[in-house]
Amino acid sequence: MISFGRILFFPILFLLSLVYRILFFLDKSFKKKKTLPSSITISVGNFSVGGTGKTPFTSHLAKLLHSNFPNIPIVILSRGYGSSGKGTRRVGENSSPSVIGDEPLLLKKNLPFAEVYVGSNRYESYLQFRSENKIPNDQKVFALLDDGFQHHALNRNLDLVLLDCTKLSKLEFVLPLGLLRESYTSVSRANFLIASKFSEEYEGYLSKWIRKYKPSQTLRFRFSPQRLVPLSSGSPEISVKELKGRSIFCFAGLGNPSSFYSSLKDQNPSELKTKSYPDHYSYTKEDLTQISEKASDQNYIICTEKDGVKISSLIGSDKNFSKWFYLRLETVLENESELIRSIRGFI
Repeated sequence: MISFGRILFFPILFLLSLVYRILFFLDKSFKKKKTLPSSITISVGNFSVGGTGKTPFTSHLAKLLHSNFPNIPIVILSRGYGSSGKGTRRVGENSSPSVIGDEPLLLKKNLPFAEVYVGSNRYESYLQFRSENKIPNDQKVFALLDDGFQHHALNRNLDLVLLDCTKLSKLEFVLPLGLLRESYTSVSRANFLIASKFSEEYEGYLSKWIRKYKPSQTLRFRFSPQRLVPLSSGSPEISVKELKGRSIFCFAGLGNPSSFYSSLKDQNPSELKTKSYPDHYSYTKEDLTQISEKASDQNYIICTEKDGVKISSLIGSDKNFSKWFYLRLETVLENESELIRSIRGFI
């Protein structure tokens, strides 16, 4: 749905949207592409700005690759959106989220077997990865381009693009009129469409979308809430089943937090209060104090895992945060053997 402000300034935004499309086309058409040496390059991206589940999918993909091809190194190349650091940075499990970005840090914490590098020039990041890890020139590696569907500087073997199933009933426009980076017709460039945040209630909308835009192959990607992980060190994890009949205050710094809130509502709490922050929001101790005050009567305070990697460093082992948790999700990719079969063709 278009906001009142966008309706009011529709003519101007429409013209800007046309300019955006032209500049995007020129960049795609004339930018000289490089090829990452000795790599199987897989791009993971999306159509819209923020909130499609790209980071959980990238994590799922890396685990899938590692389990099927354990002898092939994996590197994730990210631009580190929202980070303050400069140049190419190698991400460690104790890196500062403000320096390397919250999503790269989350990926590294969940993928100890993979390397994560952040930098505006992904070609240079890749070369630094090979040099620092002393990888022989003839050794193949998996290079995952995080948020790479609109990245035109590198060739890739496979393009995977995520579609947010929770938004299929809404009319979407290209920036700045809407939130699309490019129109849905660009799915023709993708080898696989990943129908993200899928559940049976969206099947009708998804089938209609597939008939209209005709992606090459479609894989459905599901999220399933499993457990609550404490943000204060030393506290035990608990099952999401414990939320039934309890009061919850939940908050998120996501582009589209609706599915996160819905997953908690599905646990049948007695009360659910929500608070949304901007995507990639940098929390302060003052924010935590305000949340504690608003949720003083609630049994649980719950955030996303992406928010959790930033907040846990502010909390440490403070026992006053014993009811603070992040929600751990289990991810399921239907028919993932089709994706593995395609990847195997490049090895």
